[in-house]
Amino acid sequence: MTQFRNKEDNSTQNRQSQKDLSSKDNFLMISQTAFRDETGFFKFFRNLKVAFSMTKPTITLLVVITALPAMFMVEGVSPKLSTMILILLGAAGSSGSAAIFNQIFEADVDKKMKRTRSRSLPSDRISMPFAINFGVFLGVLSFALLYFFINPLTAFIAASGHLFYVFVYTLYLKKSTPQNIVIGGVAGAVGPLLGCSGVSGSLNVASWILFMIIVLWTPPHFWALCLKYKKDYASAGIPMYPIVYGDERTRKVIFLYTLTLIPCVMALHFTGHIYFLTTFITLALSVKFSLDAYKLYQAHNNFYAMPLFRYSCLYTFALFLFYTADRLIFHTLA
Repeated sequence: MTQFRNKEDNSTQNRQSQKDLSSKDNFLMISQTAFRDETGFFKFFRNLKVAFSMTKPTITLLVVITALPAMFMVEGVSPKLSTMILILLGAAGSSGSAAIFNQIFEADVDKKMKRTRSRSLPSDRISMPFAINFGVFLGVLSFALLYFFINPLTAFIAASGHLFYVFVYTLYLKKSTPQNIVIGGVAGAVGPLLGCSGVSGSLNVASWILFMIIVLWTPPHFWALCLKYKKDYASAGIPMYPIVYGDERTRKVIFLYTLTLIPCVMALHFTGHIYFLTTFITLALSVKFSLDAYKLYQAHNNFYAMPLFRYSCLYTFALFLFYTADRLIFHTLA
């Protein structure tokens, strides 16, 4: 009798175990099916994340920040928050789209350079069609946003900067002249023009001074980086200034370019667009930039090149944030 009961209990336990295993199998099958069904969904957002990184967010942020003070330097106009947001979104979209197309056209070049071979396209983290579609989407969206909700002038300035960067700088200047970044820097300097035209529908003296600051800042900023990655550019066949004219001349020209920033910074004070305190601070930042560049020149080597490059990044962000703060604080209280 006891043996019979033991057999019955064992049989019940076996059936229960089989039922538990069956439930686990079903759960795993359902999970795997769901994962397969959602793979396309997750893949799209993964590609979107990678495509966003192709917009070079730091450079795009710089374009946005350089547009800010110009919005407040329009006399007699107090920009609405909604207008400002739309201008900044349009500027960011146009800059991001240009950055994507720059990498699309330079995918083969990026593969040859250590500094860029880990980018999205050379490392095959995103397909070329997806990158093209995302670049077109951003470019068209930013143009439509600025044209229909701000004004046609702002839209055409953004489009001109975009097209100049992609078709003039990327496809022609970069591989044909050591002055590529001097001329190409114009495309990255449109931020203040967008800010001013977006608020007023025209361009004033202040916006052009801010524009010139970025144009003159670009060569020393970029050439300091080139001094470190000169061999990289040479292997890719890009005639950057240090490759064509040598390190010594490059260090000298970097220093001379930093000196040209000082009168530009002073010009905003003499035209009455910033107060004395802001002039003093931004002048001090500019003098430090020149002193650091002179230290690089006097060293007769490239030891100070990367410290100068890093300072040049901080310099521009600080300069335009101080200009914005000046307009928001002093001119609001005046």
